[in-house]
Amino acid sequence: MTKSEKKSEKKVKQEIKTHAGDAVCKRCHAVYFGKHWQTSPKLYAEFKARRAAEILCGECRQIQQKDGFGGEVILKNITAAEKTEIIQEIKNIGARASRRDPEDQIIKIEDKGKSVRVTTTENQLAISIGKQVDRAHKGGKLEIKLSKEDKPVRVVWTAK
Repeated sequence: MTKSEKKSEKKVKQEIKTHAGDAVCKRCHAVYFGKHWQTSPKLYAEFKARRAAEILCGECRQIQQKDGFGGEVILKNITAAEKTEIIQEIKNIGARASRRDPEDQIIKIEDKGKSVRVTTTENQLAISIGKQVDRAHKGGKLEIKLSKEDKPVRVVWTAK
């Protein structure tokens, strides 16, 4: 974890503490309750009605400030016919992951011709995207390159 990530994380924790523990993220609508962020439309509506503090959760702040990323997925040699399907799969994987844990989010999906680059807030989400694309599209080659530290991870999938 870099110094800026530590400062950002520390700042979020301090901001949360100043709001008596209850907060909602104004970007992704996650709720800070029970000492962690969770996704629940019912809780969000309840907390919003109680006028809980509206702040940005750590991941939304990371996305807004372009403060680095946890994982990177690079998909190479993709045909035009496959590209829209694969991008939709990635969006679905990201949506499912963020419903389960609001800290798992896709930062950006970049279309680069015959390749696609995806950046994520968490390294495990990048690994999951790579594995699920590999399972769905047989015949490709999947490489997962972990760093010696905890972040970031680079996942490269090359189609046949």
